[in-house]
Amino acid sequence: MTWLSVNTQATGGAAPATDLDALLALNSEAGKTLMDFIAIAQQVNEPALLDLCRLRMAQLFNCKAVLDNADEASVARLTNWHKSPDVSKAECAALDFTELFIVAPSHISPAQRANLAAALGVDEPSTFVYGLYINEAMLRFLTFLDVDTPYPRPPGDTVAVGEKSDRKFIEWVDGESSRTDPSLLAAYYAFNRATCSLHGIDELTDEIVRLRSAEYHDCKFCQSVRRIVDKPDEADDLMPEVRDYHASGVLTPRQKTALEVLDAFLVEPANLHAELKARIEQHFTPAQLVELLMKEMFWMSNKPMISLGTDPGAVSSSALTPFEYDAEGNFVLLTT
Repeated sequence: MTWLSVNTQATGGAAPATDLDALLALNSEAGKTLMDFIAIAQQVNEPALLDLCRLRMAQLFNCKAVLDNADEASVARLTNWHKSPDVSKAECAALDFTELFIVAPSHISPAQRANLAAALGVDEPSTFVYGLYINEAMLRFLTFLDVDTPYPRPPGDTVAVGEKSDRKFIEWVDGESSRTDPSLLAAYYAFNRATCSLHGIDELTDEIVRLRSAEYHDCKFCQSVRRIVDKPDEADDLMPEVRDYHASGVLTPRQKTALEVLDAFLVEPANLHAELKARIEQHFTPAQLVELLMKEMFWMSNKPMISLGTDPGAVSSSALTPFEYDAEGNFVLLTT
């Protein structure tokens, strides 16, 4: 059961909520778009291969929501998959890509991209990689919060969320050479808007955590932009404070805790120590913590572009570029 204080009690004759349902209900629109995104990723990809990679990620993260309900033989087969004679060439290509994707997407080679595309029988594998990304994000969420709700959920009805025209505000995600499934991109943009329109976390803390994420994933584009926020007078740019946040005399204890949350989420989500949990509960409500995690789950969406070599790079080589979120949560660059 999750360590976060959430209400799973039954009301009005309904069945008790699961840990996962209660957590997603804290930010209901973002929670819905997240689950829609995951469902569509399953619909538009080769489910057996995506399931295999999800199970391997769960194994590496020690995600009990998946592992406690997984077939033991399937888990054992993946423990030393490199040496297993019954793992196919296609499975090897997908697992090889996955294991590097979750720790260092910028280190994925052109050969690994080509091998994954060949395994999928496609010219370029972006649809699968976006599915991989949102499944990784969800497993980190489940692991960090120690959720024991069985996952993944049984397949439901087909989900529809919109059309590719929704991409208006972030064109660089799918340029002319991209063949990413349009329904998956529409789901991605819906999740983008739902998370970035949340305001439970103050703008400064939100931007500090985004910068830490941008540097961790080595997203050149993300590191080259700055959200317009009211900064402390002592900080001309926030990135130096973020890089060495433990020693910062500018960041508050709450902001430093938010950065520790991000670090734990990205490095060892299963090993959250009691002292950090106590500080999280001191500084953030359950809804605010879930918002922080969901925003990182969106910011992680730079990983597909980084891993596929399509990160557009810095907006400008000479200056940082300001941006803001509009009222609907769309990312808007403020360029002249």
